[in-house]
Amino acid sequence: MITDNNGSYFDPNGLLIESGTTVRFVNSSGSHSTTAYHPDNDDTPLRIPEDATAWDSGVYTNAEETFEHTFDVEGVYDYYCTPHAMLGMVGRIVVGTPQDGPGTEPPADLPPAAKESLPRSTRSSRKRS
Repeated sequence: MITDNNGSYFDPNGLLIESGTTVRFVNSSGSHSTTAYHPDNDDTPLRIPEDATAWDSGVYTNAEETFEHTFDVEGVYDYYCTPHAMLGMVGRIVVGTPQDGPGTEPPADLPPAAKESLPRSTRSSRKRS
């Protein structure tokens, strides 16, 4: 989670992982959160698998603060930074080889900058295991 001269963004903003992988989000600079698109989080649209657990790190303001989430359900997980979603600070984690689910559908109900910034593929170019 980064804020610099290029704006606020997740780096990388897309990952391909296997089920059961724990991802650690690190706040490198600025004030950020990692928050799943889920109705329980700010009444946002569901963009994670229906059987998956939603997460919200809360806003971190100190460098090197971390948040971890384990992804146990195959599917596409779209997430955002609460303070910067309107500016397009969003990301996508693809778990396994999903065939369907909320995250595989076009992001109709997201802010315009989030729609433009969200990785379009359900297969990320950066694999982590």
